[in-house]
Amino acid sequence: MPGLQNVELVKNGVKSMETEVGSGVENGVGIITLRREYAINALTPEMIGAITKSLKEWESDSRVSMVLMEGAGKKGFCSGGDVRWTREKVMAGENERVEAFFAAEYEMNRMIATYEKPIVALTHGVVMGGGIGLAGHARYRITTSNSRFAMPEAAIGLFCDVGVRSILAGIERQRALMFMLSARMVGAGDAIGLDLSDVCIGDGDFSLVRSALIGAGSARDVEGEIRKIMAANAIEPARADFCDLADRFAPVFASSDWVEIYDRLGREVVKGSELGEIAATVFERCPTSNAVHVAGLDAARRQPDIAMVLKDDLALAHFMGGRSDFIEGVRAVLVDKDHKPRWQPDDIREVDRDAVLAVFGVNQESSSFMVRDL
Repeated sequence: MPGLQNVELVKNGVKSMETEVGSGVENGVGIITLRREYAINALTPEMIGAITKSLKEWESDSRVSMVLMEGAGKKGFCSGGDVRWTREKVMAGENERVEAFFAAEYEMNRMIATYEKPIVALTHGVVMGGGIGLAGHARYRITTSNSRFAMPEAAIGLFCDVGVRSILAGIERQRALMFMLSARMVGAGDAIGLDLSDVCIGDGDFSLVRSALIGAGSARDVEGEIRKIMAANAIEPARADFCDLADRFAPVFASSDWVEIYDRLGREVVKGSELGEIAATVFERCPTSNAVHVAGLDAARRQPDIAMVLKDDLALAHFMGGRSDFIEGVRAVLVDKDHKPRWQPDDIREVDRDAVLAVFGVNQESSSFMVRDL
């Protein structure tokens, strides 16, 4: 069964039972286990601090040759950041704590993406938002056939953050945009098509692959052994229907103007095309979030460096986190669960174009991209 229950790890030869993050070393493998199972391992400030601390310690520890990240529980690897906590702090006016949370999370994402030692993300079930920020930036990404990936931020008035735009910048633009705009959940095949995972393994092979990866910690060629394990256990995932659909309707997403993209999506609804259902979903999402997604993806395609993307993410967290849409989106989806958010504005034509583009340093007259200090 994918996921771990009551995991005991070995730390300096002594068993270590942690509360929300298990951290230990076994056979040269630094193992990080998310253990907040009741919340599908949603990340808290304390969890981010614990993960960062372990990564910093292991980077210079000669006993550690690689890092393995996993999530405990049957439901999934990680459902993202704890947006309930974030909403409560925003409503309480504790904006400094919220911005500190985002800054710490983004620094953790940067560390994972640039880590000198190989990091393997072994995921299953739900992999969303901040969970993709953990797993997507790992050097080796393995997921089970039951996994479900999503960047759901457009549904709660936020934006596709945690540096994921640096990953999506490298794939076909229509796939990336449809994923961001719709906030839809996709399976393992589509996750691979979106470059959010490398290989898919059978649900029942989770423990076997985990054991093999731990065994690789003492190999002479650790990365070569990791690649062998991935190749030996990879299976063909379900069809990437989401990516296929995006590819067939690529012209709909070709514009850099978010209003034009919405107009084209509207025409697909009228025509009753296969894209109509996705289009209808996009129209339910936060208009400001999706304006940010169009501008943000193009900014990342111009400058995909992870540090620069995360720098923009921090500016966007300040811009989006303080808006009423975030409070309203979390209320509609996670608090009252009526799924009837009242966005302000509720029409993408009314989104403040200058304010959105300014976050990315884009001057409308010159359409130039400017690197700036925050």
